[in-house]
Amino acid sequence: MMDKTVPVSEAVKQVKSNDHLVLAGMCSEPPALIQELIQQRERLENVTIYNMPLGSPCAYANPEWHQHFKVKSFLLSGVLKDSYKCGMTDYLPMNLSDIPSFMEQLAPDVAFIQCTTLDNEGNVNLGLSADYTLSLINHAQLVIAEINDQLPWASGKGTISASDIDLFVEGSLPPTELPSATPGDTENRIAQYVAELIPDRSTIQIGIGSLANSIISALKNKSALGVHTGTFPEALIDLYESGVVTNEYKEINQGKIVATCLAGTQNLYNYAHRHSNIELYPSDYTHSTATISQLSNFHAINSAVQVDFTGQINAEKIKDFYIAGVGGQMDFMRGAMASKGGKSIIALPSTAAKGTKSRIVPEFSSVTSTKSDVHYVVTEYGIASLHGKTIAERKEELISITHPDFREEL
Repeated sequence: MMDKTVPVSEAVKQVKSNDHLVLAGMCSEPPALIQELIQQRERLENVTIYNMPLGSPCAYANPEWHQHFKVKSFLLSGVLKDSYKCGMTDYLPMNLSDIPSFMEQLAPDVAFIQCTTLDNEGNVNLGLSADYTLSLINHAQLVIAEINDQLPWASGKGTISASDIDLFVEGSLPPTELPSATPGDTENRIAQYVAELIPDRSTIQIGIGSLANSIISALKNKSALGVHTGTFPEALIDLYESGVVTNEYKEINQGKIVATCLAGTQNLYNYAHRHSNIELYPSDYTHSTATISQLSNFHAINSAVQVDFTGQINAEKIKDFYIAGVGGQMDFMRGAMASKGGKSIIALPSTAAKGTKSRIVPEFSSVTSTKSDVHYVVTEYGIASLHGKTIAERKEELISITHPDFREEL
């Protein structure tokens, strides 16, 4: 490996104008490589950067540098709003399960990733995220890895031979952290309804954020749950430590928590470091219907921006801006439909904009997930059961869980 370790400036010089450059996803964007890329921007034109950021500042997406970089993002966020509005950034909608195969199709010129230091067997670990990075390593023309001795060594499929990396650069910065969000009264009421739908011995998928944290807390009286999810939220540590999550009834990956990435604080990263029962897998495994269908009683718990009267889900767009991405929602909802005893659950507050707008609306133009893949919609006012219901029946169910201020109008 030492023969491959070069100064970061030399490594980034390998990036050429008009290249397609893919960054490791979620909390794994490599900061030293990105900072050097920005430093060298004046020699570059029209470099296309593919990203899927979570917690990253996306400093390369400065609208003033539009002639140097353009961004194609699988997961938009607020930090990309200005560059999106000026046309520098565009949204690339894609199910997370499909991104690894897209890397093969794209065959990008350069990959920027992060990894741990070398072990005694000549291997490194991808740390926080497996998602599409393994496929990226296999199919990029040049793979440059930023060594970060502060990354956790995650069990699962993220361990690779150092020989798979073309160049290494030194880096040592704390991993990107996402502090836990504190739930409020509305989230806690929603969580209690969601908990009613989750039986003992089921396997759950859940995301991150204040509502997800509240739902996880509401599951503390359940028993023998399994976890097969996308982003592993820090709040799940308590369920595992208390014995609520055992994974003993999972037909595959029995005894293991399976996820595709870690997103939390240093506490989570320390906890997951070499934890034999927390395993990260690529998203074409974790999010595959073929995988999830092998798990009975799989319960997919996701959120939304809006739900329309037919049960269609908008989880991406507010007004003219995509605040997120398709991500794994559709994958997990389809997986829940294919699971024996599975349920697809959408949980959301009944209102937005400080109570001035209903999140349940007659219709909208941006559909993330389809009406045929939803079993239940949950707000703080109850549970709407949609599966097997007609459009008229769905409308009635959904109006019953809207905020009372909007029921007559709807």
